[in-house]
Amino acid sequence: MKNILDPVKGMFGKVLHILKEMAYLVKRHKLYFLAPIFFVLAVLAFLVYYIGPGVIISFIYAGI
Repeated sequence: MKNILDPVKGMFGKVLHILKEMAYLVKRHKLYFLAPIFFVLAVLAFLVYYIGPGVIISFIYAGI
């Protein structure tokens, strides 16, 4: 019997892997100024995926 949380664990595992790779890139090449940009892009991608692009687009059009 499949666990209902298996897809969630798989998705968060991928997100965690991407975050680890970004941290490795920043640390290895000493591009510390990119860390906040990567963080904001990751949060924005997370919000677009879960909330939907319609909400984000309404904030862009509103000028917020």
